[in-house]
Amino acid sequence: MAVEKIGIALGSGAVRGYAIIPIIKKLEKEGIEITAVSGSSIGALIGAYYALNGEVDSFLEIARSLPKKDYFKLVDLNNPRVSLIKGKKIKNFIAEKYFGDKTFKDTKIPLFVCVTDPVEKKSVYITKGKLIDAVMASISIPGIFPPYSIGNKMYLDGGVLDPVPAKPLLEKGFEKIIGVNLTRYKRGEKKKQDKSLLSVLMNSFYMMMEQLAEETDTERLYMLNPRFEPDSIRMLAFYEWEKNYMIGQGLINRKFKDLKQWLTS
Repeated sequence: MAVEKIGIALGSGAVRGYAIIPIIKKLEKEGIEITAVSGSSIGALIGAYYALNGEVDSFLEIARSLPKKDYFKLVDLNNPRVSLIKGKKIKNFIAEKYFGDKTFKDTKIPLFVCVTDPVEKKSVYITKGKLIDAVMASISIPGIFPPYSIGNKMYLDGGVLDPVPAKPLLEKGFEKIIGVNLTRYKRGEKKKQDKSLLSVLMNSFYMMMEQLAEETDTERLYMLNPRFEPDSIRMLAFYEWEKNYMIGQGLINRKFKDLKQWLTS
């Protein structure tokens, strides 16, 4: 039985997001058509790029082409009373390399970008406007980036309340949804003890997301759970694309037979 509406919900996970790329590539190679995408944080960045271009190969090529020192140049330190990073250089980089002035109207498939409204205390799923604005709002990790404003509203990272945003796809009636949860750790490995501000912020954020990611339970959702090393400081080391890519590749190769059977059941 062919499933006409298959969506993919891409989770928060900073540099772990590179694990998403081989998963999408495998689905494409096997002829599984994704007809909509939702994403939080890094999942929003990669998901928006995929929805816009219909592929992720060029996304990876951009990451691979940048030397390590260029990633450090994107860090513009801020007044720590506001956030650790201003985020202006990162916004300019993402706009230049990925989205320009493209809007949701330019995407090839429907896109839902999850952000958090800290005033209303709820998740919001953006579906219109400039892609760069939606993505920047969705990656605004509390304490790391300042809140991001769109119009008269202020937003935080989508993973604060919805680290694997399947909800908009469920509400739109998608028959099958593939979720990619980037919050899991390898079994038997302990998180490193580090009292630095960055480590404490990242550990706190991802402990919260681990719990939230477990709450989505429906027979319409197949969750892929790659497992990563429990090193919070490395979460922002975006030049370390290869090992995270390989984790995603290994997982989808192991799980694909079961996933395909679920998709056709």
